Amino acid sequence: MDIKQLYYFVAIVEADFNMSKASKALHLSQPALSQTISIMEKTENLQLFERSHGRLQNLTGAGDVLYSHAKEIIERFEAMTEDLQEESAQLKGNIRIGIPPVVISIVFPEILPIMLAENPKIGFEVKEAGAMELKKDLLLQDLPIAVLLKPTGLDSDSIEEVTLSRDTLSAFMSVDHPLAHKDVITWQDLHNQPMAIFDSTYMIHHQLLRKFADLQIKPKLSLQSASWDLLLNSTRHSSLITVLPSPVAKYYSMDDVTCKPFDEPIYWDVTLCRRKKTRYSRVEDYVFNYMKDYYKLN
Repeated sequence: MDIKQLYYFVAIVEADFNMSKASKALHLSQPALSQTISIMEKTENLQLFERSHGRLQNLTGAGDVLYSHAKEIIERFEAMTEDLQEESAQLKGNIRIGIPPVVISIVFPEILPIMLAENPKIGFEVKEAGAMELKKDLLLQDLPIAVLLKPTGLDSDSIEEVTLSRDTLSAFMSVDHPLAHKDVITWQDLHNQPMAIFDSTYMIHHQLLRKFADLQIKPKLSLQSASWDLLLNSTRHSSLITVLPSPVAKYYSMDDVTCKPFDEPIYWDVTLCRRKKTRYSRVEDYVFNYMKDYYKLN
């Protein structure tokens, strides 16, 4: 019997024997939780739960005894872990963070070098990918921290979300494009227009497709790519229009490309996400809160 099994056992009891609720609280699949408890009972040759029609109903006598001891053991284990962590005066370790490339270029150009300089003993591994792919990695526990876009579609009971910045999406096109003379464009202006947009691994791709479907607009999707700078450059000497975060115009201005706001813009909300857990590693908790506080102050 190990500490993980005790955590799972207590979680089931505290969820009123509801396996679905317990698995959600543990960020674990229900079959995996059921299997862990089944193995625990077989290994210890104990029946911990009273069952009816395959459902858990209550604790057996052995279950009552284990529950009272398990609570105490978990408390002592967590206290020991905390004491050991506090013994380490120097913050060190490794952390993986998922960030979309366009967010790195626009939102994170300053914070990453600062954080690296201030924490030389933390090893940072940054995965650059679209928000849809990073969301999947976060849910599969391949990434402890991911930067996504709202709406994330994540369960607020199991995922902590902090908005870092808010902006809008704008249309980028050649200064010679027929729409370039307009101060503000409408979504209807994009009907039948050749466009270059992010591919399906990016949240912006799905935001645009929903907008087009809602308004019954049918642009010509001539190019789809994961490279935001390719999308931007593709408009320079062509009739292509791309839709990117508005700050791109500030950081990467081009004389032959113009940026036009939409009359009813889609918002570009950059969000810091991590799974809710009873306890985080010191490095993970430090990095998450450092990023959150940095953007709160700036």
